[in-house]
Amino acid sequence: GTERRLFVIYGTILFERQSCEASHRSIRSRCLAVRHLHNSGGRAITKGQLSLEFIALRKLNNLTNAGLDGIHSAFLKEIDFRWNEKIQDQGILTIVSNNLNLRSIHLINCHSLTSQCVTYIAQNLAEKLEILDIEGLKYLDAEVFVHLVDYCPNIRSLNLFGIINLDADGLFTLFVRSTHMLQLNLSYTTCFLQEPVADYLFCMPLSLVDLCLSGTQVYNTQILIRALTRLTHLEHLRINGLATINDQALEKILSVIGCRLKTLEMNGYITVGLLTDRSIEHIVRYCPLLGQLSLNLFSFTSTLDSLLELFSTPKRASQLHSVSLSSFRNINERVLWCLVENCLNLTELELSGIPCVNDALISSLKRCKKLSHLNIKGCKQVTDSSICDLLGVCQFISLVLSGCFHLTDQSILAMAHTQPFLEEIYISGCIRISPVAVRFLQDNTIRRLYIDHKIPNALPDALMARNLDTGLFEQVR
Repeated sequence: GTERRLFVIYGTILFERQSCEASHRSIRSRCLAVRHLHNSGGRAITKGQLSLEFIALRKLNNLTNAGLDGIHSAFLKEIDFRWNEKIQDQGILTIVSNNLNLRSIHLINCHSLTSQCVTYIAQNLAEKLEILDIEGLKYLDAEVFVHLVDYCPNIRSLNLFGIINLDADGLFTLFVRSTHMLQLNLSYTTCFLQEPVADYLFCMPLSLVDLCLSGTQVYNTQILIRALTRLTHLEHLRINGLATINDQALEKILSVIGCRLKTLEMNGYITVGLLTDRSIEHIVRYCPLLGQLSLNLFSFTSTLDSLLELFSTPKRASQLHSVSLSSFRNINERVLWCLVENCLNLTELELSGIPCVNDALISSLKRCKKLSHLNIKGCKQVTDSSICDLLGVCQFISLVLSGCFHLTDQSILAMAHTQPFLEEIYISGCIRISPVAVRFLQDNTIRRLYIDHKIPNALPDALMARNLDTGLFEQVR
């Protein structure tokens, strides 16, 4: 079949994957070290690649507009240029004018870009554009929104995260005329603090399936309730850290839209202090289809007793694939045991900062054979015993073990022999893990493995090894 090529270039590593169109399976993989990619290197890599479908150029400090000239493919559907500080509007114009079949564009935190790049994208791609991620732009004026709705009627996903200066009238135009919008992120925008502008939330597209309003402060609770309850197709809702949410407001919202929600994120409410275990009861009562539940930093006082019903009901427990419950100091330990014994389809689990998490609980996670992301940061009772048990069963992509100071090189050596696909591990504060063992892990896993290992006063060549007399891992002196 016809070959299709996909390039992913990070700040240090280039990954190329070729796949066969007929089978859609990867048939060859190659990794090349790219320490400092400049414009000439970018052109050399992309020149003549006429069958590219996807390209990611991420965190490349030396890449400018000139390095994008060689990207030219009639098959290119998606680009990801996040964290490139030197790419400017003219570079984006070059890309979109040379690749008119682009469907998806990600320009996260490219701080040299202005709203003009959005105009270039809209005018060149027109009805082809479906996904636009412009998180971190400084501002968007009314004219840009008009261009989006005039030229791009098929846009279905728009990320405006952190764009503080959004033109209110332009946003209203977007809401009213974007009838096919499925996904919208308005996190950390401040325009809704003013009464007239907050009313525009009533006009959000009724077609929305995925909405994120994290950190978006609305001056009035009733406005938020009315805005959300009219979105009858919503399946994924992220409302982290909203000062206008309380137990009563959450009940009114979930009683209307909770029956369809598959994702609910409500993190960071400890600073607000308006939510209690009553809110947990509302979540369990009104949200029967949840697959992802995130309540990190929700409350220091909640026991989460109501979650016993959610985790113990076989059908609902089997639907859950991601659960985050960090920093619940007073959590009922029975809730955790019910979680690990019944939610067997978990792929992501976060229990950081929970004092009662221990070896017995972590060892029981062996039943969750699909688990690939685990965060138990600051769980001080966890030792090598349970981690090694888990490593023998699960194939991890991400492990966050920072602050688990009982862990030693035994866990790291076990990872080296059992986790070939591990992509990131956080072990800062694990003072019994030696730099030598960490380097051994790097040599035995994929080359893009990210390791965060900061420990105070550690000897750079310290080595842990098994004491043949006691069977324990100890530091070699």
